[in-house]
Parts: sequence; structure tokens; C-alpha cells
Amino acid sequence: MGARAQVPAFGGCPDYEPMANFNKSRFLGTWYEAERYFTVSEVGTKCVQVTYEYRPDGKLWVNNAYTSRITNVQRIVSGVVGGTVKGPESVLNVKYQSFPVNYDTNLQILDTDYDNFAVIYSCTRIGPIGHTESAWVFTRERLAPGPVMQQAYGILDKYRISRTFFVKSEQKDCESLPPPVEADLTKDGEEKSIDKIEDVPVPKETVIEKKPEPEIVQNLTS
Repeated sequence: MGARAQVPAFGGCPDYEPMANFNKSRFLGTWYEAERYFTVSEVGTKCVQVTYEYRPDGKLWVNNAYTSRITNVQRIVSGVVGGTVKGPESVLNVKYQSFPVNYDTNLQILDTDYDNFAVIYSCTRIGPIGHTESAWVFTRERLAPGPVMQQAYGILDKYRISRTFFVKSEQKDCESLPPPVEADLTKDGEEKSIDKIEDVPVPKETVIEKKPEPEIVQNLTS
């Protein structure tokens, strides 16, 4: 979930009040993108999902998974949560490290019930005259039922976030292929190649021992 969504507006960023008493532990796990503002990083993608998890290094990571509409290959963009920024736990500063150019963004969890939906907002100031807004509706189910979406819409209406710019995320036919496997490299950094057929390991069960023809056996015993 990168904040490369661009819905421009004049003036400064709205002063939205993020969620109070946010429970970060309950927020962990996988969320499916239901609707969003236009996002450059998601053009040509489908089946977007975001996973929040603590890794062995003790840091909270955000893993955004996108599946290409054309190749059906999934790519993952990860960022580390650097803590809170001038506010409650529900304001997350995420430093993304998988884009060609690393960047960081602040995400405001406006509201969530942890089990069904989450509404997230982000705003970036553009000089003294304007800003761009980003907004997402996430759900725990890939295809959330109507009542869950109505709850999320209620939060958007509460904060007067326009639903005009929202687009529905495609969450059907989400069987994806893994990304290409990297080439096997030798210690010298050169790509390992197979020049001879004997270099290829052959399972024992595939080797068939050839038995002599019956007439040959007869000649040998006579």
C-alpha cells in the first residue's frame, strides 16, 4: 500500500483525527484492498493485499502484494514501520525499501474493527498551495459482504472523505504465479550452466536397467 495515490486539492492537508486506543497487535495479519483512490503503483494490477507482521528483527513490516493483470505474476513491495509520528499509535510512518526510489509515508488509521474493515488515509503537502490525498478501504475477506462495506462507508462519510474518487479493487481470479527464480550463482559470481548431460542429477528410480534379449542369453549359455 504505497501512498502514490494522486487526488490533488488546494490548501493544506485536512486535520483528521486518527483512531484513538489503536491496538496494533489486533491489526496484524492480512488485509485485502476493497476500494482506493487512484494509485500510480497499482496501475495494471489486481488482487492487492497488505500484510502487517513482526519479523525476527523485532520490527513491524508492511508487505504489499500486487498481481499483474497481464502476466498474473505477483510482486511484493515491503516497508518497515518506523513508529508513530506526532500522534497516537494509529499514525504509522512507513519507509518503503522496494521501490526503485525509496520513500516514506504517513498512514492514518481512521477507524477499524480489526475483524472486518479498516479505513486508512494519507496526505502529502505540495508546496504552499495544495496537497494530494490517498485513501483506502481494506477488509479481512477478499470479497467483503455489503454490511461490512457499509460500515466502512460510514467512516468515510464521518470524515467527509469524498467517495467520488474511489475505484473498486479487483479481487476475483486471484491465483497468482510466483516471481521468477533468480539464477543459481557460483562462488565466483558467475551463472552456473549445465554443459554435459551427466551434470544433471537423475533420480535412481528413473534409470531403467536394460536386460539382454532372450536369444543372446541362449547363445551365451550354449
